[in-house]
Amino acid sequence: MSIPRILVVTNCTGEKRFKQGNQLTLSDFKDSSLLMSRSKQLNEFACSAGEMYTGVQHLRLMEGVNLLRQAGGINGNERVLTVDVAIISAGYGLINEHKMIVPYEVTFNTMKGQEVDEWAHFLGIHDAFEQLISDYNLIFILLGENYLRALNLPVKTNSNQTFIFLASWGSSAYIKVNLGKTFVFPLSNAEAKYYGYGLVGLKGFLFKQFAQLVHRDGQLISKLFKNPEFFKEVIDRLFEQEKSCSVQLTLPLLGADNLRGTLGDYPLIDSKNKLKTQRSEISEVIPLPLISPAPNYHHGMKYFIPEWDDYVDPTFDFIQDKFTSNRVPHKDDIYAHQLFESPNYDGILVSKVVFDKSQKKQQEILDKGIHDYIRYSGKIMGDCGAFGYIQKEVPPYTTEEILDYYQSCGFNYGVSIDHLVVGKFAEPGIREKRYNLTIKNAEEFLTKHSEYGCQFIPVGAIQGWNPQTYAEAVKAYIKMGYTYLALGGLAREKVEKIIEILLAIYPYLQPDIRLHLFGVGRLNAVPIFRHLGVTSFDSASPLRKAWLDPEANYHGVNHNIYAAIRIPQANHKNKKIKELIKFDLKNYLTSSMIYLLIITSFWKWEMIQFLEQGALKVLRDFDDNQAYIDVTLETVLTYNHLFLKDRLLPKYRLMYQTLLEDKPWKDCDCVICQSLGVETLIFRGNDRNRRRGFHNTYMFYKRFQALLEEMDLSKSNHKQISNKSNEEIIKIA
Repeated sequence: MSIPRILVVTNCTGEKRFKQGNQLTLSDFKDSSLLMSRSKQLNEFACSAGEMYTGVQHLRLMEGVNLLRQAGGINGNERVLTVDVAIISAGYGLINEHKMIVPYEVTFNTMKGQEVDEWAHFLGIHDAFEQLISDYNLIFILLGENYLRALNLPVKTNSNQTFIFLASWGSSAYIKVNLGKTFVFPLSNAEAKYYGYGLVGLKGFLFKQFAQLVHRDGQLISKLFKNPEFFKEVIDRLFEQEKSCSVQLTLPLLGADNLRGTLGDYPLIDSKNKLKTQRSEISEVIPLPLISPAPNYHHGMKYFIPEWDDYVDPTFDFIQDKFTSNRVPHKDDIYAHQLFESPNYDGILVSKVVFDKSQKKQQEILDKGIHDYIRYSGKIMGDCGAFGYIQKEVPPYTTEEILDYYQSCGFNYGVSIDHLVVGKFAEPGIREKRYNLTIKNAEEFLTKHSEYGCQFIPVGAIQGWNPQTYAEAVKAYIKMGYTYLALGGLAREKVEKIIEILLAIYPYLQPDIRLHLFGVGRLNAVPIFRHLGVTSFDSASPLRKAWLDPEANYHGVNHNIYAAIRIPQANHKNKKIKELIKFDLKNYLTSSMIYLLIITSFWKWEMIQFLEQGALKVLRDFDDNQAYIDVTLETVLTYNHLFLKDRLLPKYRLMYQTLLEDKPWKDCDCVICQSLGVETLIFRGNDRNRRRGFHNTYMFYKRFQALLEEMDLSKSNHKQISNKSNEEIIKIA
């Protein structure tokens, strides 16, 4: 038999797409009339069984099934694999993946042995399974112990059937097959450790690993049908080869999340270089999964920086803290890409909320075009700025309006109108509306982009609330005809969740597809993001940390991060300074008393300015090697004492001391540190803080580029080995 018909049997999971407070319970399933009425109450949350379950095993299993279905013909034959999925539900019984069901809370896992037997008999699982398998030749069974028991094996089989069980060691007593070829793959914590994946989802994960090999060589299915032990043999060979030829990226980078063991859905290449340094942005690069790079890897990876009027006065007087005389903001100011010899980014992202700040600005952008307005000749992407209208029920723009805006302003890329699905807007009932609206907008956007003959490249904005919804949207957008996709709503998510989403999307990416991440710029995750198909991202984090982060304001060339020294301006605009000199006139005072208080306030004002100027002077003297570190530190902290809480002073003392000892600005070759010296490290006013942000972006981009070069080199070295390994894997047996 050249092409076996395949059946995959799995069990339901506690994690579901919808989980309502009034979901079905065991008592509802025991009464058919009650079940019907209660199901109607939950009808708005109905979906297919294949989509309802979101447990790790189910997600990995379905990804593997989709890979098998995409495998195409075998030996050049146009016939394709038939792969069906059956699910043992503790509520509905044995159902296929397309059956529409509503949320429920029933599981065999919490039942005792006799309860499992009685309820499985009530649901007719044994008979349904026996009847179902008669139409298939190759049957995969991925079941937990109580779900295997619910099958009540053996059942009628024939000699032309092959069974592969993925089950726990303790389930062997329930696995009985009279005829056919059978292989049992027993799994325990030892196997979970060996394959580098959590035991809960291990069955689905291993199935997907095999499906990936079949996707490359469909002949493996025929071999498996003849010899079911081949399943474990080919999986083990894959892991042995991958571990022996893997090349670990070791470039230490900023902001890693501490990920150990496994991450997402795939085992990770072990990291042997653990660098731990206090105050350091050095952190392990997140290891790569043991899968091939995404088919769009050749697009490389680009960094876009969001534009929020981040420009500075080019001749600002840092000694007098004065702007240039007769300066006109924006017209006379300069952007970071004008200050440096070359831009520290591959493109700029401009949100419409920036465009909408004033009518004067709108008109100037329309007259000049977006490139001339921000004085940048590189690629510019436009989006709607969904965070700006997140509270609204629907976005405030129409597709026609946005298309005209992108085209008139001369954007290189234009993003469709999306509506964020985050926080309270990710709750059931709300998220579905926003999700569907975003998809509808994307479809209309692409259609009218073609009708109107727009010149910019359309980018489809995608929202979701779990890996499955993002993956479904990706499939839909690719079918619409998009070649550039953008994932939104992930800026505040943990890197683990982002990677889970990328892993869910990974099987559907194609060589011509580009993928953007909105608001996610984590250098330690760059390797795995690129490996899984991300071709561009945007982030203002390196820039804005310069003034928004309480501690990490300056990125040093040695990968350390430092707190800038806070010397707020002693003027009437400073709220904290004003609080120091105000006096209370609640009670009636004589004129002489009022005069005395006024004189006192003047004295306080002069004293504050004296301390401020003393702190500035001693820092400049220190930069010129004219002041000792202890004198500098005490002078600065004396001024800090006026506006910092006492409990924070020891912390800032330590951070300032580290900065003054290391003098990181002395080692930096950027134009800002070279020209300004210690002024770059003074937390004081926009022109200093933004310039420090420009420096941080410079460091970020250098490390980003170095990391990409390291990845390409590693891939080049890895390719020669991995190609040979893949051939060996496919040739076995």
